[in-house]
Amino acid sequence: MEFKNNNLSYLDRYVFWLSILNNISLARLYANVYSNSSYRKKEIEEKMKNFEILLCEINISLEKIKKELKLNICPYSLIPDKKDIDDKLYIKNKKVEYGKVCFTLTTGRYTVGMDIPEGRYRIVAKKNYGNIYNKYDTFDENLNAEDKDSPKIHKRLIIGDILIITDSLIAELSSKKANLLQNITRRPIGKEITLKAGNYICGEDFKSGVYDIKRIKNSGVVSFDDNNEYFGSEDYGLKEIKNYLFKTNHYLGISGGLVINLVPSQNNYIK
Repeated sequence: MEFKNNNLSYLDRYVFWLSILNNISLARLYANVYSNSSYRKKEIEEKMKNFEILLCEINISLEKIKKELKLNICPYSLIPDKKDIDDKLYIKNKKVEYGKVCFTLTTGRYTVGMDIPEGRYRIVAKKNYGNIYNKYDTFDENLNAEDKDSPKIHKRLIIGDILIITDSLIAELSSKKANLLQNITRRPIGKEITLKAGNYICGEDFKSGVYDIKRIKNSGVVSFDDNNEYFGSEDYGLKEIKNYLFKTNHYLGISGGLVINLVPSQNNYIK
């Protein structure tokens, strides 16, 4: 016999069997048997539900691991769209012709293939000191033009790499085999504006875009993105920061008597 209602208590089952069997011992026995089997059934069902939930969580974790493995195995050079390039790239010519180049770069951010050609470079300090690194972790060095032991960097820069120079460092980049036919243009985004000491919010006081921050006159500090950069006429003072991206609601602060220009960035070395 199977009870349709499995939620009956032991007492209910005892009373039921006592009314049928008219025997206290048998009624207790049958009530115990059916109560225990019902409890075990519920326990098994609960464990099955928990197992199914655990199995689902394991499958989700396995899918995440598979995706991470695919991203780690595939080199970013083969998937440049994954590289968080801040500027818009417009490729007009994919031909290759190698040749020699040599140029200097000041403080700022430079996208390979847009501002400088792809190639293997020798990088040294030309003037002052500062840090130079690839955003994608292929190198990170402090250079000092007055230090004879300052390192010389020999690294290949591929299209999409972002080279970042800090402080007042002026670096010289030379290559015997750079791609001279790359023609990826930076479309100017934003509008030129002159700013003096004060606090400004991008989107309210000036348009969002990629800007060169240029010192016009006097000295002072420019604050943005948790950075405080000193601009001045001294050798160690910055004169310009190239290719900085200001997004809506970004803060820009200027102190002292400093006056700057925000100029929409264009291609650096590549014309």
